Amino acid sequence: MSCETLYSLLQQAAAVHGTRTAIDFDGRCITYLELLDASDRLAGLLADLGAAPGRRVAFCFHKSIDALMALFAIIRTGATYVPLDPTWPDDRLRTICQDAEAVFWVGSSPPTQPGGFDAVIVTDPEHGDAVPLARWRTREPSGWPAATPAHGIANILYTSGSTGRPKGVQITAESLLHFSDWVVGEFSLGPDDRLANHAPYHSDLSTLDIFAAVRAGAAMCPVPERARMFPYLMARFICEQRITIWYSVPSALIMMRRRGALADHNVSPLRHVIFAGEVMPKTELQAIAREWPHVSLTNLYGPTETNVCTYFHVDPAELLRDSPIPIGRHIRGARLWAVNEHEQPINNGQAGELWVAGPTVTQGYWGDAALTAQQLVPAPDGNGQAYRTGDRVQRRADGEWMFEGRIDRMIKCRGHRIEPGEIEVVLQRHPDIREAAVVPVPDPVFGNLIKACVVPRDGRSTRESVLAAFCRKHLPDHMVPDIWQTHEDLPRTDRGKVDYHALLE
Repeated sequence: MSCETLYSLLQQAAAVHGTRTAIDFDGRCITYLELLDASDRLAGLLADLGAAPGRRVAFCFHKSIDALMALFAIIRTGATYVPLDPTWPDDRLRTICQDAEAVFWVGSSPPTQPGGFDAVIVTDPEHGDAVPLARWRTREPSGWPAATPAHGIANILYTSGSTGRPKGVQITAESLLHFSDWVVGEFSLGPDDRLANHAPYHSDLSTLDIFAAVRAGAAMCPVPERARMFPYLMARFICEQRITIWYSVPSALIMMRRRGALADHNVSPLRHVIFAGEVMPKTELQAIAREWPHVSLTNLYGPTETNVCTYFHVDPAELLRDSPIPIGRHIRGARLWAVNEHEQPINNGQAGELWVAGPTVTQGYWGDAALTAQQLVPAPDGNGQAYRTGDRVQRRADGEWMFEGRIDRMIKCRGHRIEPGEIEVVLQRHPDIREAAVVPVPDPVFGNLIKACVVPRDGRSTRESVLAAFCRKHLPDHMVPDIWQTHEDLPRTDRGKVDYHALLE
């Protein structure tokens, strides 16, 4: 893979599978040759406006053909794409764009008063002075060789930050190339496969749906926004689109099983269901196995900073055990250790923090050398750096890794890793709130729900709807608390700190 680039995956697919479907979305299909031509022309337009290695492009799209075309166009220029969600509040979009020092905006309409962009390219042709995305159609093919991302950084994925600001995880092209190569081999992906693109572009899950599909010459089938909201429509999508590979967070699968009327839909082409991002309850997995007995089920594990680092192919014997589903064994090239409080590797059967090293591990956090130094440490085997996941694990006698929870306050909810501190910072900005604390509440579908415990200022009354609306102005929907509790004062430990254990109880 040493000579490969992410863009060369598309070039190779076009050369070998040119007339096959690359993208099938909303009744429209384009081939790999058409995707290559469109991304090449748009890359020329981006380059004319200044896109180049070392520059970052804000990438803000709903699922669409335009989105995937733009993604490969950005990669072709060598710039780094920073995926955003059009549903996020303007405050968050501005914060991330400023932090990433993004000099271009491509996609839906940018936030009000964006500032700092050299160029804005939008899908809406009526948007002020912005350049219409459709202008690529009149652009001649570029003809120049594809650039590679500066310093190997393909994208920057922003995740929840404990300081109250999201943090940018730098994902290397090497990581995506290695991971996509492993996926194609492990799941025997080929040009006849059809992969559902379910995860939003700002999620690391989306990289499997895109780069592994292109490497295999398979069809990418983005799940329309409306279908993602309704389990029955998701199940119908799998049927109508003849999906062969489904990859999502467990909660999406659970909702589809409970409310999607799976028996109503013929999903015979479906051969692999892959899930990651949160713990899959054993009872739900058993039910899915009964509904889809012909489908192989696989649990993938890995925080954004490592992409996927372990996998477990679920077998009938494991479904009969009382224990949770393992996170499995390391993918090719990954190295894992359970480490004790003295930062020493420990033996099988002992619980410790999981450290991960290998080609899929991040180069660090954008613009935050201190956090990078804290989380990336010398690997125990002396070979490069390892990422401290903050996840508590132990290794079974048979070599399978088991996830046992967090060693810090991070919450896993609906497939997202959420730092409670970021929500607390927002709540404490509200003029009626003196203090706030956020804790998880276990939930069988979503992994956890988010509970906000608030102390009103000077006896003021606070309505849940008002606080929720305030949060939505500053946070994405998945970070808005589900449960609200009002307290006269928050419980304290003997050292005067907030007693989160008491709030959990």
